[in-house]
Amino acid sequence: MVIINSQYEMATDELNEQVDKINEIIKRYDKDALLAGEGPLMKDLVLISDHDFNSVNSVSIVIIFIIMIIVLKSISLPVILIAVIEFAIFINMGIPYFTNTTLPFIASIVIGTIQLGATIDYAILITTKYITSRKAGIDTKEAIGNALSTSIGSIIISGLCFFGATFGVGAYSKIEMIGSLCTLMSRGAIVSVVCVLTVLPALLMAFDKIICKTTIGMRNIKNN
Repeated sequence: MVIINSQYEMATDELNEQVDKINEIIKRYDKDALLAGEGPLMKDLVLISDHDFNSVNSVSIVIIFIIMIIVLKSISLPVILIAVIEFAIFINMGIPYFTNTTLPFIASIVIGTIQLGATIDYAILITTKYITSRKAGIDTKEAIGNALSTSIGSIIISGLCFFGATFGVGAYSKIEMIGSLCTLMSRGAIVSVVCVLTVLPALLMAFDKIICKTTIGMRNIKNN
């Protein structure tokens, strides 16, 4: 048995690289040798979490996609709505890179699912009102304007409530993992609201013809 101490912190790139090099060395002498300890276990946990994130995220998207197909009776709208929220998640998870912030290894799993599930209803609210206006014979631009004017208040209030409920915990929690996750969720709420109120209307207007052709009850609507 050989005991090895390291000055690197847990779950850092430096420690993971060190673990790989040590494994490479010990396997030269004994293929059955095992490298145990907090560092190697954390590295394995991170790898497993990455695999789980891909699986969980894919399953979540598929389930929500199927639900929206049934509710909205459309093939194109679920794609647009999920794309908008996933774009918001991408922005939220990308900000720590530019701020040089270290995230817990479970952050991608938690945020990817919670932000998608908690903010997709903002997009659904605008979309349903847009569909109602278009079915009533209102032109595209006016339909989107009506959807925004009747939904913007509810979306902003809901987003701010989500932000307020998580920001306080993120700011005052002494547990680093909980603080980081709540900070991500609070920021994700704001990012999602901004994307839904700006990106989604633009996509609805740009793909109005496709939406009408791929949505039940809208195929005979004239494009304006």
